[in-house]
Amino acid sequence: MNPYCPHCPTTALVRTRYARENIDSCPSCEGLWFQNHELNSAIADFDNGDDDPDFISNLGAPLGISDRSCPSCNEKMQCYHLLPDYQVEVDICHPCNSTWIDKHELDEVCHSPLLKEALAEINQGVSWKSWLFEFLARMPVEYNVRPRITPFVTWIILALNIVIFSTYATDPELMNSIFALFASRPADIVHGVHIWTLITATFLHGGFMHLVGNMYFLWVVGDNIESMVGHKRYLGIYLLLGLGASLYSVIGNPLGTIPSVGASGAIAGLFGLYMLWFPYARFSFMIVAWQIKLPVWVYFLGWLGLNFLGMVTSGGGVDYRAHIGGFFIGCALALVMKKSVYAQNPLIAMLAGSDARFRKPKKKKKPVE
Repeated sequence: MNPYCPHCPTTALVRTRYARENIDSCPSCEGLWFQNHELNSAIADFDNGDDDPDFISNLGAPLGISDRSCPSCNEKMQCYHLLPDYQVEVDICHPCNSTWIDKHELDEVCHSPLLKEALAEINQGVSWKSWLFEFLARMPVEYNVRPRITPFVTWIILALNIVIFSTYATDPELMNSIFALFASRPADIVHGVHIWTLITATFLHGGFMHLVGNMYFLWVVGDNIESMVGHKRYLGIYLLLGLGASLYSVIGNPLGTIPSVGASGAIAGLFGLYMLWFPYARFSFMIVAWQIKLPVWVYFLGWLGLNFLGMVTSGGGVDYRAHIGGFFIGCALALVMKKSVYAQNPLIAMLAGSDARFRKPKKKKKPVE
């Protein structure tokens, strides 16, 4: 006689094939009943970087007795979180060495080795090395999943910006000539002059620190976004963001004659994509000598507020409109693409969901002098 489904007590389980194993499943709710060695085998067959998983040893703390009964022995099962920091609940029967998994939990279970690795990476505490880097460089340190592809488009864009800057960095006359042809001036563009500068200006920089700051943030956020959308779409998105940021700046100041240069507008657009696609990611950054670690949305909204403040209070030295415009264009693009991008990147979607938990960093010990 076939055992009955823990979720649908009047429905008998049927034998089915999953991965390399014959298991029991419910034809009504499509839940699956695994012996634990079968579940380990199924997880190992999944492309998750773990060829010898131990499902039971990675579970979170027990949550108490389940309201579901074991299909084999009819005893109440035990509830657990899938991982200590991932709160999908699974039902375990220890005497039968078996696990019941609802249909909607199966993807998370199969991704559990990757989820465990990603959560450990994001939840790691700040260190004296990151403290020293941030104290000296005043740049944030990223805590996010590692890209699954080599981000060579990001590297090419970064290298192109560096090479272009190096051609005129030590020659003020050549810099002025290049800026005259390729820097963006709103008044010229409104009159149909040098339209190409809407794009070319994004590959020019006015000084060494301007270049360093932009390229660092491109390196931090660009690789993850390129991994999400692929090389070709990423290049198209980057150019579109640069063009959109430049246009926003022109619309906001159509009579402006001060040349605008820099990748900041395009990178600000990447900030918007990054914030909405990776809301779980963390940045640590330095306030005087105090290192703090916050969700990226807190960091980027603070950055956005500073740009609004700068636009209102400062002179014409920084094109804050391009930053703000690029950021909002990036946010809009992120919302339009989010569903399809998450469908292609299920691990990222799981980390952005409500089941993932991210720990507050422990108080950092002072660095050894």
